[in-house]
Amino acid sequence: MDMTNWSGDFEFRSPARIVFGVGTVERVGEIAKSLGSKTPLIVTDPILHEIGLTEGAEKSLRDAGLSVEVFSGIATEPTLESVENAVDAFRSADRDLIVALGGGSTIDSSKSVSLLLGNEGKLTEYHQSRVGTDWTPPRKIGKRGAHIISVPTTAGTGSEVTAGSGVFNPDTGIKGWAGDPILRPSVAICDPELNATMPPNVTADTGADALSQAMECYLVNRFKPTADTLAIKAIEVIGKYLPKAFANGQDIEARSAMLWSATTVGVAFGNGGLIHNHTYSEVLGDVTHLPHGRLLGIMLPHILDFNFPGCHEKLADIARALGEDIDGASTRDAAEMGVIAVNRLLEEIEMDDKLSNYGVTKAQLQTVAERVWAQHGPRSALSPRAFRTFDDVMDLLRQAY
Repeated sequence: MDMTNWSGDFEFRSPARIVFGVGTVERVGEIAKSLGSKTPLIVTDPILHEIGLTEGAEKSLRDAGLSVEVFSGIATEPTLESVENAVDAFRSADRDLIVALGGGSTIDSSKSVSLLLGNEGKLTEYHQSRVGTDWTPPRKIGKRGAHIISVPTTAGTGSEVTAGSGVFNPDTGIKGWAGDPILRPSVAICDPELNATMPPNVTADTGADALSQAMECYLVNRFKPTADTLAIKAIEVIGKYLPKAFANGQDIEARSAMLWSATTVGVAFGNGGLIHNHTYSEVLGDVTHLPHGRLLGIMLPHILDFNFPGCHEKLADIARALGEDIDGASTRDAAEMGVIAVNRLLEEIEMDDKLSNYGVTKAQLQTVAERVWAQHGPRSALSPRAFRTFDDVMDLLRQAY
């Protein structure tokens, strides 16, 4: 990574606290107590609760002398209803802190719970419009409702350290996004052992999410040296360890490396931003309800090809990070090696796929293209190559189909 121009300015927000390592879930009681909690609420989904993945956190909280309740009604895809039910559970049981134990859906939902606990009105009033270039929500978040301790059980979204929360609105068919530094969890407890239960397909989906976020962040056209340093290192680690975690879920070293990467990427893109791929995946997810990470993995090669003319140097950096020997190669050739290396990595985790293989219809492609075109502005402006016409948007979907 060559920073040729150090005359730019930037802003970087750090996460409050990260506690990382095998067995660190046992510290949740101590940490909750340090935040002044006496009555924490564990927020999780029914599957994780049923298989006993919350037991370690429950024991730690009780051993610390705290009164523990569990809300296990979070939907796999966060919904307004499940968030509102969690708010009711928090209030009716007189809770004072949230332990968000789960994947990105659970942690995002917990951020929205905190938002509603501290602010008046409906959650949808705090959602970004995501149309045109102005994404300003109708209402501004003014207060944190409750501290959140995030305990991720997947390695992909980075939600454990980010300030955004996505919740699906069935009335509009669109996942709405609220974002503010107030929503960022106070502490992230990252215990790789909690990731060991992920099946290979979920490992692939979440790993593709982490990879795409790292690459999108690195490709953003903005002076952001700290975010870039984190993103390119995460790409290197993901390239080495994602295939290992996919092949053997019990490989704790690989799980640790992937969890570190996902969390690190969350810090990076939370400061540096994202480009087109997340716009496509978010809209495709709203329309098809396919897994977010799967959609990112399918679209990523086409996004790289589209942006290729505007980012030879950065793609060459990515090639080196993924282990390619680019010494002596021209910048363009090295960039091509970067794209090939990404495609090879996706093949290793069985992500080299097409949208049509998942039942996506051509009619849905039209709907997706219209929505992406309507909201592409901010991310397109920061991309190496901006969308200029509706056909640009549709052509990429056709290629992925």
